Amino acid sequence: MKYIDLHTHSSYSDGTMRPATLIDHAKQAGLSAIALTDHDTMAGVPEAMARGLEQGVEVIPGIEISSRHNDMFMHILGYGLQHDDPTLKDRLTKIQESRSGRNRRIISKLCKLGIKVTMADLKIYSKEGQTGRPHIARLLLDKKVVRTLHEAFSRYLRRGGRAYADRFRYEAGAAINMIQEAGGLAILAHPLSTTPRLSGIRELVKTLQDMGLAGVEVYYPAHSPGLTKILKQVTLENKMLVTGGSDFHGDNKPDITLSLAREQLSIPYSLLVEIKKQLERQSGL
Repeated sequence: MKYIDLHTHSSYSDGTMRPATLIDHAKQAGLSAIALTDHDTMAGVPEAMARGLEQGVEVIPGIEISSRHNDMFMHILGYGLQHDDPTLKDRLTKIQESRSGRNRRIISKLCKLGIKVTMADLKIYSKEGQTGRPHIARLLLDKKVVRTLHEAFSRYLRRGGRAYADRFRYEAGAAINMIQEAGGLAILAHPLSTTPRLSGIRELVKTLQDMGLAGVEVYYPAHSPGLTKILKQVTLENKMLVTGGSDFHGDNKPDITLSLAREQLSIPYSLLVEIKKQLERQSGL
């Protein structure tokens, strides 16, 4: 049987592996296909696709866009987008610039708390792509301000933390439209992190479906077998795509491995077949 992982991150956002190394890792894990879904950027997709051809691993161009709906923050995954779409690039620039501004505000807040860190220090931790809170967490860990990455978030970087700063996010409908207009399919990532109530998830999925959402990330490390079963039922009842992925980040989330390495997160290739069928229908082929 062939297996896939449709939610991974590289060093172009907050993962620790370069895209090519990530594909090598997927090959070693025995995966047949993988989606690179870096946060708010597709800059690593060409490198991943090139290595995928060399390694015989199918690479799905993807993204994870930060968005919001009313008072809920969420991530929308996109699959099958044109990574070089100029309109998409322009729209992503707004998020990327906002992330940079937030980094400066966080560093400023940390300094006011008596923690000696600078933007120059932070640059060391992101060699390409997007710089964000995980890089700041790593900086705090190496400066011995905290003992773990989790502590960096819980004390300083999470929403409500002592150095937290907000940033721009597109409305969910706008994020979905961005993905569709670039030729892709929009998927709600890890719905439990958006709303912990099952009734809330049901309502949210239906609302976003009316905006053009194509599917739900049903298989995910934080989802129990029971929740996975319910999410799958909700998704299929709405005639939407069932997807799944590990949310792999390399050393930034060392407890998370690619999907095949965990029996309960072995995601069958058949899900990707359905995604590709819908992409073909959407493109009119």
